[in-house]
Amino acid sequence: MNVLNKTKTYLIGFMEYGDGRGWREEMTPFLRAMGVTVFDPYKKPFTNAPEEDEHTHKRMEALMEQGEYDEVAAHFKQVRAFDLSMVDRSDFIVCYLNPDVPTYGTVEELVTAVRMRRPVFVSVEGGKKKTPKWLLGMMPHKYIYDSLDEIKDVLTKIDNGTKEIDSDRWRLFKPELR
Repeated sequence: MNVLNKTKTYLIGFMEYGDGRGWREEMTPFLRAMGVTVFDPYKKPFTNAPEEDEHTHKRMEALMEQGEYDEVAAHFKQVRAFDLSMVDRSDFIVCYLNPDVPTYGTVEELVTAVRMRRPVFVSVEGGKKKTPKWLLGMMPHKYIYDSLDEIKDVLTKIDNGTKEIDSDRWRLFKPELR
C-alpha cells in the first residue's frame, strides 16, 4: 500500500554527549526505501541552518572554556529553532534514547512532539524495561520499543497496510496532496 510514501520523519536522539550518527545512518536508508523524507539534525534540510557537526561542537566547547557564553547561546538558540522546526514539519518521529547519555535537546524535541500529538516511535537502549519512568507518564508506552528493529517492523507493517494506524496522533495528508 505504501502508506508512508512522501511522509516526513525526524530522527531525534543524543548528539552532544555521544555519537548519534550510527543509528541514524541505519534508519535513514530503511525509511527512504519506503519513500519517507528523513530529517537528520546532522544534515539539516534548511538552506540557512547553523552547523551542528563535530567540528562545531568542538568550537563551542572551546568557547565555553573561554567563557564566551553569549556566542554559544546565540548559536544554540538557532540550532534549537531549526531542530524544533523539524519536529513541527514531521508526520511522525523516530527517537533513540540511551538513558545513560544526557540528551537535553532530545527531551525538548520529544516533549514537543508528544504535546503536538505526533506519532512517536521510541527505542530505548537496553530495552523498554530501561525506559525513564517519567516518559511512561508522558506518552503511551505502546510506542516505546526494545530496539530499532522493532520500530522498523512496526513501520513496515504500517507502510504495507498489514497494521492499521491505531492512533489519532496520525494526521496524514491524502497521498496526492503530500
